[in-house]
Amino acid sequence: MGSRRTLLAIAAVATSLAVVTAGCSSGSKAKPAAGGSQTGAAAGDSPTDKVAAAFLAAWQSGDYTKAGSLTDDPAKATPRLKAVMGSLAPKSMALKLGSQVNAPSSAGSSSAATPATPGAPSSPSTPDPLANAVHYGFSVADTFTDGLVWSYNSTMSVLPPTGSGPAVVHFSSGVINPQLSSLANLKAVPPAVPVADRNGAPLSGAAHPSIASIINKLSTAKPPSGGQASLQIQFVDNNTGLQIPNSDTIQLGAPNSTSGLQLGSTIDSKIQTAAENALKPYPNSGMVVIQPSTGQILAIATNNKDNPKMAYMATRAPGSTFKTVTATALMLAGMQPSDSADCTPNVTVGTETYHNDEGLRNGFSGATLLTAYEQSCNTSFVHATIDHNLSLDRLSVVAHDYYGMNQPWDMGIGQATYATPGNLQVPPADGRDVLAAEAFGQGKITMAPLTMASVAATVATGTFHQPILIPGFQPPAKAQPIPAAIDANLQTMMRGVITDGTATSLQGIAPTLGAKTGSAEPNPTDPTDSWMIAMDPQHDIAVSALVLNGGYGNSAAGPAIAAMMKAAGLS
Repeated sequence: MGSRRTLLAIAAVATSLAVVTAGCSSGSKAKPAAGGSQTGAAAGDSPTDKVAAAFLAAWQSGDYTKAGSLTDDPAKATPRLKAVMGSLAPKSMALKLGSQVNAPSSAGSSSAATPATPGAPSSPSTPDPLANAVHYGFSVADTFTDGLVWSYNSTMSVLPPTGSGPAVVHFSSGVINPQLSSLANLKAVPPAVPVADRNGAPLSGAAHPSIASIINKLSTAKPPSGGQASLQIQFVDNNTGLQIPNSDTIQLGAPNSTSGLQLGSTIDSKIQTAAENALKPYPNSGMVVIQPSTGQILAIATNNKDNPKMAYMATRAPGSTFKTVTATALMLAGMQPSDSADCTPNVTVGTETYHNDEGLRNGFSGATLLTAYEQSCNTSFVHATIDHNLSLDRLSVVAHDYYGMNQPWDMGIGQATYATPGNLQVPPADGRDVLAAEAFGQGKITMAPLTMASVAATVATGTFHQPILIPGFQPPAKAQPIPAAIDANLQTMMRGVITDGTATSLQGIAPTLGAKTGSAEPNPTDPTDSWMIAMDPQHDIAVSALVLNGGYGNSAAGPAIAAMMKAAGLS
């Protein structure tokens, strides 16, 4: 399926320092500069001197809560400092307090009042809140990867102690950088290069709107092979993240020349187009296609105006597709596919009673783990999970240890824990009734097509390969191989879902294709979500599709996968 890709590095040479306007968003704390300048008190040891030095020291150390507490507006200063420094994300920073200055900086203060010397009385007609403030200059040096440094000067105004409180820094965004408005953030942007698919064909957001944001991120991703340093400091809009029109750009290193350069990706344009077309009949849908042997993502498609990242950012219960993970846990506990797994009309655990989908409301006799998987019997998996006394955290542990869940992934565009509003797609159950619901993919489990496509890909090879977008990229998430005998059973069970079970929409596509259907109720009032996962070890392909409110898995998600595979020549 794959082909080798040459990652072309971005050239850059010298270092250039300048003062510029910039922007930011929440993120990591900057570390103090190793061996760099420390914050130093201005001449004197007055209360305003002390609070000015303490504010810079807290800011430099990344303690934005403390820095904010030393201002006249902690509720504004703390999140603003955190957001700007998180967006700018220097590796380290050094702040140095300078001398007192006689007048406040118009950029470093939100006040529009006429500057006044320290101690001068305010005019009765136009009260000046900074009339009695003491004003200080200070220097900033932000250090980035490859030793690039952005240095500039700023000012702050410190209000002296009053009878009701201590001296405090008068905060505005202009204190962070003299040209930074409250509507902007700072961002350090590497040079952008064109992005190509796995065969060297150019990729564009216009041709593939489903991955427009991914292409944009990849275009500024530093190739793992390295390259000389180059960054641009930009002012970006708080809301859109885009550079503010006509704003300054500060170049660190040589100009961002990318002529003739190109960054290869794992995307296959043919499969990407096939996936996007396959979703057109299904509003609010997403699909991800993976090469199991490498984890390389071949396509990420979304048809959802409200959530263009649904294919990898959805947080929906995966329904019966998750029975693949539950079956893994049961077989690790000693169960065999031929062992009995009663498919009763309903089953009660604690105070909760669970039912099957409409087609199995009466259950069926003689069910085994294999036939329960093929026919997607919910009560069979509840009975088996409870009867084998799986611990409350067992599904969570198996999802982590064998399928790479419950840990951050990095596809090459930054770390994230996809498909969950928290840190765990499969949290430990907090009761036997919740464990019973998790056994068939409900409860507190959330997934996206990306994460469930990875489950299918893991079954295809028996080994988890974290999905990636850049060939050769070394991702952080790890897992251990599924025992060979259990993986062989899983492949047989998935094949049976097509030949003897619920995935009839995939019949006749390929003799080695296996699948699992899923349907899930996001809440008691919304229609059922349609899910399906599929994998074909022979063709080295795995896929997952989700259609919100689409009904049973074989009603929408299955036909979408069938259309994609046929159009991409994978049948």
